[in-house]
Amino acid sequence: MLKKIREIYSKSKFSRNTAPKILSLIFALVFWIFVMDQVNPEISRELQDIPVHLVGVDELRARNYEIMGDRDFLVNVKFQGRRNEVINITKNDILVTADIGHLTSGDQSISLDSSISVEDIIIEDLSVSTIVLDIDEIIRVPIDVKIIKQGSVPEGYLSEEMALSPQQVFVSGPETYVNSIDSMRGILSVSNKTEDIIKDVAVEPVDSNGETVTGVEVETNYVTVSIPVSKVAEVPIQPNTVGNVRTGYGLTEINVSPEVVNVRGQRETINALKFIETLDVNLEGLSESFEISTELNIPEGVVMNQYLDDVKVNVTIEEIITTEFTFDYSDITFLNKASNFRTNMSEMDGVVLLRVTAFESIANNLTKNDLTLYIDAENFEAGTINAEVVLNQHNEFTGIEIIPSNIELEVIDIDAEEETPIETSEEETTVTEEETNELE
Repeated sequence: MLKKIREIYSKSKFSRNTAPKILSLIFALVFWIFVMDQVNPEISRELQDIPVHLVGVDELRARNYEIMGDRDFLVNVKFQGRRNEVINITKNDILVTADIGHLTSGDQSISLDSSISVEDIIIEDLSVSTIVLDIDEIIRVPIDVKIIKQGSVPEGYLSEEMALSPQQVFVSGPETYVNSIDSMRGILSVSNKTEDIIKDVAVEPVDSNGETVTGVEVETNYVTVSIPVSKVAEVPIQPNTVGNVRTGYGLTEINVSPEVVNVRGQRETINALKFIETLDVNLEGLSESFEISTELNIPEGVVMNQYLDDVKVNVTIEEIITTEFTFDYSDITFLNKASNFRTNMSEMDGVVLLRVTAFESIANNLTKNDLTLYIDAENFEAGTINAEVVLNQHNEFTGIEIIPSNIELEVIDIDAEEETPIETSEEETTVTEEETNELE
């Protein structure tokens, strides 16, 4: 086989002028090297502001870490190669990366890797070989909700303690940001509200200075706020007595201390509330005054707006006695009597007995001057009438008895009396004439 190849080569043109051919090949190679070195030489070039691509961001977040602060970095890249290739290199041909997928919390220094997409181009240098990233762990924690009430309810009303649903909102994000949150704050106006408030209020994360914290995620942006609004009023306290005192005695006075109590409740309930009773105060068979401490019987839907340990009830019980006074007929006055009428009362002799039944303290201090008996003459007509004797009003008496309660009177019309002619006898006329003559 080798012999055959030699025969073919010896018969071909390549076997002729071998030395010049080899010399030409060597000359061509040297000339190519010269041209490449002089016409398309190796040069270096630098491109500025090449962005650094962060590799492993998703992996970092999957491990619950986040980049804090700056994450955009630029470097200058110096590279070398043949002039024709080098001058055509752009930023898109260069890739600078930093692998951050394995990082943990804190300030982390990461070495930069670089590559270029054009063959035979070598990256000589980077302006910086490392970058520093602040890495923070992502946490999820509950944050208390705080609602700020703006304005005030009208006078006579009270906004009570609010209820929140939910009371906390979960917030997730970098630990530094989340730990700076003081509360999930919302604002609710209560101005001029007279009924219960139920409203969904927007909330946002704020720090201790009230500034909004960004860079975190909240699981809900609204909370339901409920604020009962009550009407406030002062209501009288009324003692609730049961049973009867001993026969011959009476309840003269009952006082409570305090006299009023401050309460609150729904507007309709308070508007309908006229008083609040005490628990039962038993009077059955009692004959002496006493003081007792008791409690209030608070109606449903009413809340005490003040601390009240107990209520003191002071009960005054007195014996009921009867005292008597005697009035002459002349002591009795006439009311509403017409000027043209007169009676024969002044010509009559008689007395009226007045028996007054009252509490002992009243009866013992009562005098005749405190009492007036009268006859109402408004409807008098001339003739004989049966006039009722009346005592002037005394509400403090428990009973009165007037004996007799009626007096028979003659009512005379003065005008009619003057118009009636007077008949005279002859004897009276004669006496008159004789007396006249004597005068003469």
